[in-house]
Amino acid sequence: MKSSRRAALLALPVWFLAAAACAQGTSNTFFLVARPGMPDPNFRESVVLVTQDERGQATGVIINRPTDRSLAELLPSERFKSFTEPIFFGGPVAQQGLFAVFRAERLAGEAVTMLPGLYLALQPGTIDALINSPPPRIRFFSGYSGWAPGQLRGELERGDWLVVDADADTVFRKDTSKLWQDMVRRAGAIRADAGPAGQSRPRLTSSDR
Repeated sequence: MKSSRRAALLALPVWFLAAAACAQGTSNTFFLVARPGMPDPNFRESVVLVTQDERGQATGVIINRPTDRSLAELLPSERFKSFTEPIFFGGPVAQQGLFAVFRAERLAGEAVTMLPGLYLALQPGTIDALINSPPPRIRFFSGYSGWAPGQLRGELERGDWLVVDADADTVFRKDTSKLWQDMVRRAGAIRADAGPAGQSRPRLTSSDR
């Protein structure tokens, strides 16, 4: 693999990194589950791990779209040979960028806290460090999913998405072929438990109200 390909994989837009830094430390994380019939092909039958910052901007990755290539195949060198799991398609934005979700007891380097012990790495330096010293669980993504302040609220009110509590085990599920169907069923059970009020929504920030 040429060095230019590796540079493209590890490079992220500066404007995105600046925006993502605002999400540091947020705890408003959830799964977005595409409703049946979602018209956008980028998100049809998708499950997205999403975190929302205090301004209402949301960032995440699709967790049920494995590609047919691994990091070891794309970057055939000794350094990458242990990364044989498929890279996942994380979303339609910055598809040449390499992202990672990983588990760690404590955060070393810059990353977005998704859940306790679960982080989203965005910066190339952090990704390099993770490759050099891999954590117990890590999954790589090509591209990401993003919503401007207030945009996700509009999609939720339109009924594009179901919302389910996020958990790390689901993020690292090995066989994701039926994940969307399972999450739709889980969302249906949540709605039934909620009674006439229906499905609970993620906490909206003041800028969304």
